Amino acid sequence: MFNNNLCILCGSLFVGFAVIFVVYKLLFMRKHSSGDNSTLLGSQYLQAIFGGGQSLGTFGSMAMADWQRKPELPTEIQGQGKGYVSAPDMRNNSLTYPDTKYVKDLRNPIYRAISRQNGEINRMSKEQMKAKLAELSLNTSGIGEILRTRLKTHYKNHLMGQDGLETPCTQRNYDYLCVIDFEATCEEPTPIDYIQEIIEFPIVLVNTKTMKIEDKFDSFIRPELNPRLSTFCKDLTSITQKQVDRADLFPVVLSRVHEWMKTKALGKEHSFIIVTDGPWDMNMYLNVQCKLSQVRYPSYARQWINLCKTFSNFYKTKRMCLRNMLAALEMGFDGRPHRGIDDAMNIANIAIRLMEDGCELEVNDRLSQ
Repeated sequence: MFNNNLCILCGSLFVGFAVIFVVYKLLFMRKHSSGDNSTLLGSQYLQAIFGGGQSLGTFGSMAMADWQRKPELPTEIQGQGKGYVSAPDMRNNSLTYPDTKYVKDLRNPIYRAISRQNGEINRMSKEQMKAKLAELSLNTSGIGEILRTRLKTHYKNHLMGQDGLETPCTQRNYDYLCVIDFEATCEEPTPIDYIQEIIEFPIVLVNTKTMKIEDKFDSFIRPELNPRLSTFCKDLTSITQKQVDRADLFPVVLSRVHEWMKTKALGKEHSFIIVTDGPWDMNMYLNVQCKLSQVRYPSYARQWINLCKTFSNFYKTKRMCLRNMLAALEMGFDGRPHRGIDDAMNIANIAIRLMEDGCELEVNDRLSQ
């Protein structure tokens, strides 16, 4: 029995030393190899570890792809280092983020002043932040994270503006926001093979210069696969059977949307971007509907601003649904929840508040397929 235990102990030690040796060799070569040679050696090790050839398997293929992945740097910075695009680059006392248009010259004392100001704001209570915002004639509504971001952004933009530095500005990117929130057929519980069809196509047009709602478009759509609305769907959306029975089919409504856009010179004289409160409107509802109706997916809807992402990233909060974003801003819901045009109006109000608070709205979501 003693001999058996000794054999097991020796075997375990041997396996442990073997693993440490392999890890050490991998780290050693990544540190001391350069250029494509390090990628080749690393690939050889991964081939050996995961079986080589066509037998890598899913995990092995992912590991190999990640190892061989090269930085996708913009043309103007090609050949200036091996850092990934998202990694900041320190050159001549400047902090550059290659995947953005911003460059911070760390020698500029303005950034020390901003840092000091941020430190003071971090030490403020909610009541102190509200008092300071009121003193500056700024909006005092919202939870603590929102008040803090609003105050920091105000001082940062004020200090940078005084120094002649560029500050965030949505209207530099787009003249208009087209806020969309589709309503679709639904059942409760939802059958596994159930396909949702769009039954309301609303658009709220926001002028980024005036930060006001300028116009809106709204149309019901007659579904084809499930022409009879479920009781659950009618109760949820407040859309009636008569409204969809009298409506046009999706291709006709989409043509009317494009005609409405032409009257606003969107895409011609004025730039615009789609805004939603998540990925589903474009990725799921519009994508599926275009395939069902056999119409081309609109090119302008291949990328959009996902306001849930923008909201959480700007205000430093967790991801929130529409109602919770409004609650965090201490804004009430105007209209009826789950009615497309009312949802879109409330999403537009949040987008306007973000711009008023100094947030630069930018594309952050794209069609996945």
